[in-house]
Amino acid sequence: MSKAEILDVYRGRDPRELPAYGLVEAAHYLRLPEQTIRQWLYGRPLPSGRVSKPLVSPASPRTHQLSFVNLLELHVLSAIRREHNVNMRKIRQAIDELERQFHSPHPLVDQEMLTDGTDIFVESIGNLVNLNQHGQYAMRELLSAYLRRIERDEEGLAVRLYPFTRRLGEDTPRLIAIDPRVAFGRPVIAGTRIPTAEVAERFKAGDSIDDLLREYDASPAQVHEAIRCELPNAA
Repeated sequence: MSKAEILDVYRGRDPRELPAYGLVEAAHYLRLPEQTIRQWLYGRPLPSGRVSKPLVSPASPRTHQLSFVNLLELHVLSAIRREHNVNMRKIRQAIDELERQFHSPHPLVDQEMLTDGTDIFVESIGNLVNLNQHGQYAMRELLSAYLRRIERDEEGLAVRLYPFTRRLGEDTPRLIAIDPRVAFGRPVIAGTRIPTAEVAERFKAGDSIDDLLREYDASPAQVHEAIRCELPNAA
């Protein structure tokens, strides 16, 4: 399907920017606490009585729904907060610096982040929190690992996310994909239109792994990863 046909299905709107995910869904797909996502979207109360400036602007503040691009922004932010626990205000300052240099509403997921954007962001964070050289190197490597989970089309637009289904540092195969043009943006087995939720529900209902392999004509790794995506404890 061509890009023109895709946009026609969505009445000329970019499917990557449409409200499609609730906070609970986003927290589940990204392995993040829901409260953390709320703070990144709406800020958190400060001792002064004010509210901190949000890090991400939700696609629909009224309905609290997020777009695919919002998912990508949260995905990148999680690298910084999970491993380096950098203060929100300082992350906001670093994002502001990216926006100033690239004139983009979504600088964390723009193509420039693959090149000099990462360096600018890391250097800005390093200046704000006084990261040593080793700390800056570790952050750059971590950001790169997260950015590599984002697939882009021939025009450089981010079109697909391969979410982490395991703890960072473990073997994390790219077998599960989130694509706003496939299955309404729900996770699927990569290269197919098979929703991971469907596989997991069949497994919960009592279907064996062998049953699922035959039903979906999938590999054991694909089926196990689909279950892991939806039911991490079962996996």
